[in-house]
Amino acid sequence: MSALIRWNPRMEVDPFTRDPFFRRFFEIFDEGRDEPRGWYPAMDLVEEKERFIARLELPGIDPKDVQVTLEGDSLLIRGERKAEREEKQEGKYLQREHVYGSFQRAVQLPHRVQADKVKASYRNGILSIEMPKAAEYVGRQIPVDIK
Repeated sequence: MSALIRWNPRMEVDPFTRDPFFRRFFEIFDEGRDEPRGWYPAMDLVEEKERFIARLELPGIDPKDVQVTLEGDSLLIRGERKAEREEKQEGKYLQREHVYGSFQRAVQLPHRVQADKVKASYRNGILSIEMPKAAEYVGRQIPVDIK
């Protein structure tokens, strides 16, 4: 089953929002907007001979708020970064770049993995997911009899 992910056109132009030249243009549209922007964590996916490794940047997120699901050959990661609200704030924001709220990342793996042997660990804000490939995709060397 393939996961449906909502397309957010703002994410297509997100690199421009970090450029000082374009930043003011985007801030015009964000002024007075208090709703959280959609976001997703950066992810690296590495294929090794016998496994896949996914690493996601999740600083400031409690690992209990992250859910990792494997459906067939699709990896789905869901979670939430909760806003830390202060009761009394004496100033106004001059710049606000931290994003909060739910996120979802889905990736289609090129091969099936052994679901019962998948391991996830969280350390220093990085979620690592190790997924051993299914036996039929790892391959094996076949000895050749010489006569």
